[in-house]
Amino acid sequence: MAEWVVEVRSGPKQFPTVWHRHPNGTLRAERDRTPTVVQPLGGERVERWTYLCACGEVYLWERPW
Repeated sequence: MAEWVVEVRSGPKQFPTVWHRHPNGTLRAERDRTPTVVQPLGGERVERWTYLCACGEVYLWERPW
């Protein structure tokens, strides 16, 4: 089973570095250049960023917008 490792950086405009750990090694996930902006019912707007691993797995990272 693979596991996601997220290195959070300080600062509101900083993006985390995301790694996907597999039994045979760790791969860096690449961030999509354009976020999806959503606004849940009764909530604040949120940027949703997609990180894609070379194996095809996807990690979603969200931050308030």
